[in-house]
Amino acid sequence: MSVEENKVIVRRLMEEVWNKENLAITDELFATSFVSYLPGSPDPLNREGYKQVLTMFRTAFPDMRLTIEDQVSEGDKVVTRWTVRGTHRGDFQGIPPTQKQVTVTGMTIDCMWKIGSSLTS
Repeated sequence: MSVEENKVIVRRLMEEVWNKENLAITDELFATSFVSYLPGSPDPLNREGYKQVLTMFRTAFPDMRLTIEDQVSEGDKVVTRWTVRGTHRGDFQGIPPTQKQVTVTGMTIDCMWKIGSSLTS
């Protein structure tokens, strides 16, 4: 796949899964061997663990919106700089709702051989 096609897959993941909460897309996009390393998570997440984390965030921040700020791709890697905004309306890791607006920025490095099920054997 081309670097542009790889970027489209990652954009689809962020739009469909994170913004539209369509968890079924992960089964289509993620290889069965998919793993994700998230800060604060003691172990790597598989597809089901990834869905659980997303559900936890969406419960705490139901209006959460992820915006892609920048994306660079080379070879089988896509680096995405993003911003997430939402309102803290549900319990989050033991913290009761504050009703405050939250903004988080970050970067993700996606290795396409771990994401695209069509790219793995």
